[in-house]
Amino acid sequence: MDIRQMKYFKTIVEQGTISKAAKVLHIAQPPLSMQLKQLEEELQVTLLKRGKRQIELTDAGQRFYKRCLQILDLTETTKNELKQSYQDILRIGITSSNSGLINQPTVKTFICQHPHIQYHLHEGTTYEILDLLLSHNIDLGIVRTPFDTSLVNSSSLHFEPMVAIGQRKYFETPKSTLKDFKNIPLIIHQRYFPLINDYCLNQQIPLKLQVTCDDSRTSLIWATTGIGVAIVPSSSLLYKYDDTLYHVVLEDQSLYTGVTFITRKNEDISDTLKAFIQSF
Repeated sequence: MDIRQMKYFKTIVEQGTISKAAKVLHIAQPPLSMQLKQLEEELQVTLLKRGKRQIELTDAGQRFYKRCLQILDLTETTKNELKQSYQDILRIGITSSNSGLINQPTVKTFICQHPHIQYHLHEGTTYEILDLLLSHNIDLGIVRTPFDTSLVNSSSLHFEPMVAIGQRKYFETPKSTLKDFKNIPLIIHQRYFPLINDYCLNQQIPLKLQVTCDDSRTSLIWATTGIGVAIVPSSSLLYKYDDTLYHVVLEDQSLYTGVTFITRKNEDISDTLKAFIQSF
């Protein structure tokens, strides 16, 4: 298995058929089919289900495709790093709920003072960022607790409360804790569902779950429909799309989440990356 075969496989998946991929790659279809067959034989798995019109990824194929993207991205990054100073590239993974941190004046100052630096950004969940870090696709992750810190170096930036945000009809009576929303449909980011669910179980609060999603911004969009109240980290208010939405900060300290920097263990980081972290 080599980089060329990974590029072939990636193109086949993205084009949907071997014939279309062959045209994009400017090679004949039979040799491309042979490369795919050799790849499957080497891996001892079936990567694709061949249909009459379009291929379909098997479970193994989906996992291999994800790894191909990471390896090809790492290969391209390595090429670029060899062409220019490693100090000039910052490879950062960040969760969507942390993206607003870049708006801090001190961070903006750092960016303005270092115009030569390139920023290679990857967005994803905390667990996706951890995976990217450990597979050497990024050098810094900006994630949220809770997560397993045993595999990485971690340092907390700050902790922040959750907020409840929704249409004003849900806030006609004073509310300041999650218990106050016990009879109200909730919109919850799946990342925080275990935290919120455990808290509700411990406090014997009935949880009326209406919507789950994978992004705090999506939670806010659904809150604008009036279907329920979104429970999100307070920094997510930076993405409040509708000024008619109302919010309160939840006083439940057990629901606080921490913004955390993570790097690989037993590995030095560049002076530029250190300076970037310190700008926060």
